[in-house]
Amino acid sequence: MKRLLFPAFLLLPLLVVAQWRPDISGSWSGLLLQNEGGFSDRFELYMNLEQIGLSVRGTAYVRLGELHAEMKVSGFQTLDGSWRISELEILRNNKAGLTVAWCMKEYDLRADYRQGELVLTGPWWGNSSYGPCVPGSITLRKRIKVASLLGGEYPVDVQPHG
Repeated sequence: MKRLLFPAFLLLPLLVVAQWRPDISGSWSGLLLQNEGGFSDRFELYMNLEQIGLSVRGTAYVRLGELHAEMKVSGFQTLDGSWRISELEILRNNKAGLTVAWCMKEYDLRADYRQGELVLTGPWWGNSSYGPCVPGSITLRKRIKVASLLGGEYPVDVQPHG
């Protein structure tokens, strides 16, 4: 019996780490990059997300100068732990006088910790009324609240030092 319990205790930390997945609720900011041949190579991107179990909902806001749009988003966590998020509808937009069609995007994002920040990264693709959009990638950052990780009631942002 002791021989069976010892290997089980060695594997327990691996099982706990494999099951742990960060909550992606909150405000995110970063860049949406578009591959060569797209409208622009980079846009500002902001997301406000609410995670409810294995699903997520919220808004995405993309901006390039005066050109901007806010989209309703919804998604789910896949079996490999990434987040498949889809833009569902345009809530507000400003085409800045240009003849453009908004790309309704889908994202396949993975949450990871990098240098004290929770980061969402991955590819995006989509379609507009003109057809498929030139795809690209996304990098979004969110500050970690140290006190909330430790169960405290006064959150403190983690800042890079040095």
